[in-house]
Amino acid sequence: MDLATVLLLHKCSFIVGAICCFYVRWRSREPGLDFLAIGDGLLAVASTLAGVGEQGILPYEIWTLASFSIGVTGYALMTTGLIQLSRRGRKRSDCLLVGFALILSVVVGFMHWYADNQTRAAIFNANTAAFLGISCVVILRDFFLDRLPARLGLLASLAAAMGFSTLVTVGMIFPQYGPVEPRYAFFMLIICHFSVALFVVVLVQERAETQLRRLANTDALTGIPNRQHFLASLPSELRDGDAFIMIDIDHFKSINDRYGHETGDVVLVGVAQAIANTAGPNVTFGRLGGEEFALFLRGQTEDAAAAEADQIRIAVNGLAFASGAETIVPTVSAGVAIWRGDCDAQKLRDRADQALYLAKRGGRDRVEIYPDPASMEECSSSATTAADQHSTEPGHPRPGELAA
Repeated sequence: MDLATVLLLHKCSFIVGAICCFYVRWRSREPGLDFLAIGDGLLAVASTLAGVGEQGILPYEIWTLASFSIGVTGYALMTTGLIQLSRRGRKRSDCLLVGFALILSVVVGFMHWYADNQTRAAIFNANTAAFLGISCVVILRDFFLDRLPARLGLLASLAAAMGFSTLVTVGMIFPQYGPVEPRYAFFMLIICHFSVALFVVVLVQERAETQLRRLANTDALTGIPNRQHFLASLPSELRDGDAFIMIDIDHFKSINDRYGHETGDVVLVGVAQAIANTAGPNVTFGRLGGEEFALFLRGQTEDAAAAEADQIRIAVNGLAFASGAETIVPTVSAGVAIWRGDCDAQKLRDRADQALYLAKRGGRDRVEIYPDPASMEECSSSATTAADQHSTEPGHPRPGELAA
């Protein structure tokens, strides 16, 4: 393949990258895409200058220095964009790479290294390999914060580009020892540029899809899993030690009526976060609706599940919310049901709900365990009575009742 064709493909790879990044930046708020687009655009300009210069249209010293300076600045902006895209944020220190590229351009111009093709190409590709290596390190480091498959594809593309840039550098410095002829390594580098642009677009798309799934599975007010996500997370088959815990905020309607829904929302969010923090990340947890929450635990005894529920109750008791001159101290009631091999998940959750009503009937701010099968009918009758009583609670309790 002749040099003119290689330069044309080289320029096209950057033009495609610039167009992709500009388009995705227009449709997305991901940081770094603007730097990536500008960097690719500058690299396309540098490649164009090199092609025009090779045809003798521009003076040798002008196009060699200009293409070198614009090219290293383009790679600096490209690397800056990849770093910002990887960590999803900007920092003032991001300008250091561009500053280094400008200083390198001044040094190369002052030393007239741009006048020799081999020296210029070796310095340019060594700088490219260094910048791509920095991008690889950052993307690999941030993988544990953003585990998306496209990140691995982007990392592989950048690593390959770094490797081929290194081969070009070696071939320029030691032509007789170069493992691959520079023009072939350069051609593979062009393919890597296309691949980088592809995986940048895929990475942004995967992040958008992940965000949509997160929004679909998260309660908008409290930030914890919603009913849909909680139910979908339950196992298809129950086993010994599986437990449901149903939790309800006591007198929550009265809090809304007396202090307003904005204050009620603050209380609801605070209680939800207290439950989540106490339950820990390994417990299936969600808001079923209103002021009601549910937990599903594996490998529990009745005492262990009741102790878990009581820890949550105590944690909520430690909360306090100011509303004007008054302080709201919320409490919760909890019902616990353990699987005994005689029901499905829906029935087990119903039993936990019945135990919750027993806790409400028993005075609130307490934990109740669903009774054994011999007491099912009594439990069902009690739950009905408790539900009727709950539905006729007074709308405006005395201040002391809010903590009762």
